[in-house]
Amino acid sequence: MAYCAASDVRLVVDTDLTDAQIAGIVEMSNAEIDARIGSQSTPGELVKKLSVLLTAHAIKTRQPQSLAVGEYREDTGDVLGVWEREIERIYRLHGNVSVKASDYAHIDDDERYPRGV
Repeated sequence: MAYCAASDVRLVVDTDLTDAQIAGIVEMSNAEIDARIGSQSTPGELVKKLSVLLTAHAIKTRQPQSLAVGEYREDTGDVLGVWEREIERIYRLHGNVSVKASDYAHIDDDERYPRGV
């Protein structure tokens, strides 16, 4: 299941890639999402945004940081850094940290590993 469409990604990043090429990158982004937070049977807007940002980030890292045509120059600034922080924020929101403790209050190493045996 695709969490976002090529048209969603185009709202965030300008690219010459075809919709089919973007869809391929979306699949990779969705695989990363599934690996990190689990498969989403009914993804919400936050998962959609995460998919868009991961895909846009992958596209943008393949492009130069600035564009120059004649005397005109456009710098992209730190958009990649902004997207990276937003991606990590969303992952933290979905992160379920499971902490388990042992039933033992104290482990006696001499009992576990007797000397001279």
